[in-house]
Amino acid sequence: MDDGGNGGPWLKTLMGQNVRVMTPGAATEGRVTVIEAVEPPHSPPPVFTRHAFIEMFLVVRGALSFQFLHEDQFVLEAGQMVTVPGWKPHSFWNDGDEPAHVMLICTPADLDRFFEASDRLLRRLPADASDPEELKAEMDQLREEFGLEHVAPAPG
Repeated sequence: MDDGGNGGPWLKTLMGQNVRVMTPGAATEGRVTVIEAVEPPHSPPPVFTRHAFIEMFLVVRGALSFQFLHEDQFVLEAGQMVTVPGWKPHSFWNDGDEPAHVMLICTPADLDRFFEASDRLLRRLPADASDPEELKAEMDQLREEFGLEHVAPAPG
């Protein structure tokens, strides 16, 4: 994907999203990062995750299903936002037929570095052509390094 001169290159994630860093943490002395994410249509929900940083999801186009652990699912439409405290496990996905475009604002920064490291890992060990156990072990190591903790299975 062309970056259009706005933000960094598009990066792949294990769950199939495309993300690009619009404001790297290095530009804000690690205080904040801004990331553009495109959630593909009919994406599966990931496992419930928590982390040390505060994360804000602003839906720019489309809709995003969202759920906090032990709470009811809700849908964010374009123009709506949710703030996720770092200690609160959450999951999100796209039930719609069109991609959901989301801006992620994270403070302190570091999610940008996680996505860059994940992209490098997936280039080295493509999900469709690598040993699944090796890929899982290396992704687990990355999550641990960046403080992303899986705490419960994906929403049902």
